[in-house]
Amino acid sequence: MKLHPSRLFDIFKKNKINFFCGVPDSLLKDFINLIDEKVDSNNHIITANEGNAIALATGYHLKTRKIGLVY
Repeated sequence: MKLHPSRLFDIFKKNKINFFCGVPDSLLKDFINLIDEKVDSNNHIITANEGNAIALATGYHLKTRKIGLVY
């Protein structure tokens, strides 16, 4: 069974996940394009590597106490 990107995005939104960061990947292309369309650019950060994405999401959590999604 394939999970459509919009369904996955809706699950994240339902669970109040509004911050996304990570390294682009061809397997996630559709999902990343959907995030670009639906999320403000301040809440979707493309990082240079996975370590930067983890650090950014950690900083986001420490400041807001909210969960950020790393892809």
